[in-house]
Amino acid sequence: MTPTYDLAIIGSGPGGFAAAMTSARRGLKVALIEREWWGGVCLNVGCIPTKALITVANLKRRIQQASALGLHVEGLRVDYAAVMARNERIVTTLRQGLVQLLRHHQVELISGEATFEDARTLALRHGGETQALSAQRMLIATGARPHPGPWGFDGIQRLSYRDALRLPTLPVSLLIIGGGVIGCEFASCFANFGVPVTIVEQEPQLLPGEDPEAVRLLSQQLRAHGVTILTGMTVEALTSTSTGAQAALSDGSQVRAERCLIAIGLLPNTETLGLSRIGVETREGRVVVASSRLTQHPHIAAIGDCIEGPGLAHMASAEGAFVADVLTGSSPSRELGIVPRCVFTDPEMAQVGLAESEAPVSARVSRVAFAALGKGFCDEEPEGFVKLIVDASTDQVLGGTIVGAHASDMIHLITVAIHHRLTAKQLART
Repeated sequence: MTPTYDLAIIGSGPGGFAAAMTSARRGLKVALIEREWWGGVCLNVGCIPTKALITVANLKRRIQQASALGLHVEGLRVDYAAVMARNERIVTTLRQGLVQLLRHHQVELISGEATFEDARTLALRHGGETQALSAQRMLIATGARPHPGPWGFDGIQRLSYRDALRLPTLPVSLLIIGGGVIGCEFASCFANFGVPVTIVEQEPQLLPGEDPEAVRLLSQQLRAHGVTILTGMTVEALTSTSTGAQAALSDGSQVRAERCLIAIGLLPNTETLGLSRIGVETREGRVVVASSRLTQHPHIAAIGDCIEGPGLAHMASAEGAFVADVLTGSSPSRELGIVPRCVFTDPEMAQVGLAESEAPVSARVSRVAFAALGKGFCDEEPEGFVKLIVDASTDQVLGGTIVGAHASDMIHLITVAIHHRLTAKQLART
């Protein structure tokens, strides 16, 4: 007999996990299906190991600059094998905790690759065997994988971010193709480890679409940490040499590095789901959804990196809880327009709500520089600013951008202000 569930979720990343936990807490019988690692890309080969690596790299940079505080440190050495072993311990601990939490809430964990047999039935393949599963509601949260571009990955000289996180030693030098979030975070991280890094980005600025003023300051700091930034250029050819990778750029110049990280985007993991069989529309592989995150079928939703969107774990988590409400006919408890975007470079950058470019002409833009704060100088981190977008007529906070130390922590203050429709004066008084 085919097992039946109230909700079947394909993919256990941040979005799938949030949907499973939210639904299980409401008493739904939930099946969570995963074909690779519990916790998905973010926990295993994405957000978490990257942030663990960034923490070490940033600390190294701080120690090297300790002489500015009157502290003289000698003999600093990176034991990269120990750094990577720490990464593995963190990932393993968090993965075990995630599994225990899901089981505690009676979410059934099913390993396998899912394909739609019909709109309410999945075929699950695992270990050479196939089983069927049916559910009243379905959620597609299958995520995405690195885009190889025209060059492809070889895991040695041409790397995906997954390959970069498996390197046994620090690269002698690194070329990064793509100046989005992944490219910038890896550039900042490896530069702080002392690796010469070059980023090539085809758009006029790094992090295209983000606040230009914040990106300018971030770019300035990345250059100060040793990153060479080449914007408005494309890689015309990428070849392997005896010493690494060589890129021919659109301006006729050449860039050589021991390794090359290709970070030009993501490809959605939807090709094996059999979506055309059940009439679910895709566009360039991404599931087409309404603002409710529902597909053409009112009982099938899709979230995260397999749909059009920013491709950030924070958004996927918010969508998971949001969709748990939508699929059960409840009023959504989350506002997807008020989800922070954070870039974990050194310094960090974070944004929530309206950006300055999106604000009404009448909006007031307020800025405070970290350099105006004594704490910034005490911490030797005076670079950065907070920018608030405020409605001129109501004084309500509409958005905010922060670039500088601890931006990813501080952005939550602005998020709370927007969510509760606080005025700039109310925020200031607290």
